[in-house]
Amino acid sequence: MPSSPKIDQALTDLRRTIVADRMPHALLVSGRPRGSGSDFVRGLLCLLFPNTPPDQLDEHPDIYWVEPESKSRQIRVEEQIRPLIKFISLTAYSGGWKAGIVLFADRMNASSQNALLKTLEEPPPHSLLVLVTDIPAAMLPTIRSRAQYLDVLDERDAGQAPWQPLVMELLRNPPARRGADMVAWTDRLTAPLRTLGELASDEETARQEALMAARESDQMSKADKAVVDGRVASRVKEMREELLRTLQLWQRDVLACVQQAEAAPTWFPDDADAIAAQAQSLSFAEALRRVQAVDDVRELLEHNIRESVALLRLARAVSLPA
Repeated sequence: MPSSPKIDQALTDLRRTIVADRMPHALLVSGRPRGSGSDFVRGLLCLLFPNTPPDQLDEHPDIYWVEPESKSRQIRVEEQIRPLIKFISLTAYSGGWKAGIVLFADRMNASSQNALLKTLEEPPPHSLLVLVTDIPAAMLPTIRSRAQYLDVLDERDAGQAPWQPLVMELLRNPPARRGADMVAWTDRLTAPLRTLGELASDEETARQEALMAARESDQMSKADKAVVDGRVASRVKEMREELLRTLQLWQRDVLACVQQAEAAPTWFPDDADAIAAQAQSLSFAEALRRVQAVDDVRELLEHNIRESVALLRLARAVSLPA
């Protein structure tokens, strides 16, 4: 599995804690749930379950995986968190560790996070909860204070999204407040959204083929294809949310600059000059409208409004006087 110096160091440190029987009961991992965060988790699980082949970790009876499944891409209390809590409380099937993995942990709302508090405060013996997110600040302080923090974000995370260079270029260069310019900017931003299905299909097909190779199978069954189709649909939603989150975090940095709340942008420090230039001519209300415009786009897309129509609202909000 892929690795990095940060992941290797974190696993080395945790290997020592396992040998010393001082393993923490909960980890808050700062890393991409489909990148360094996931790579770290699988490396950690190989330490906890050394007799399990890496390709069988998804089906291990003592490992419980949670990630967003609903249309809203949220992790819900009743459907996902309470079953996880019940799972962790049971005796391990193999007599060793029980591990609960929450990918995209920032998608847990306050109710979902609060439901985990008792388990974090009174963890069963040899149980581990791993919360993976690339926005650890989105977690409640009560969660952050009860889990050991690990940062495994690396350069691969920053450049792994094929759409990111284009989206960053468009964020740095908002359109002029003219109809033709706003439409052209919207068309360019719409293009990567339309390729997400193809990207997700390539990712999940490669993933399933790797699992087949591990099973020494050379033909994808109908069940395998159904798994791929389901994962593609879920992955498209995740990738779209990642793209929208990039748009949102940029606007939050602009808003913070307008408020002079931070010495440097929190999310895009390398683009401090471009963010300052955009913030210079904005009032607080105008900067706030830019943040809200991304939420409006997200809601419109959830209701199956065409990307070009939904994103035009954002183009109007971020446009500059001609």
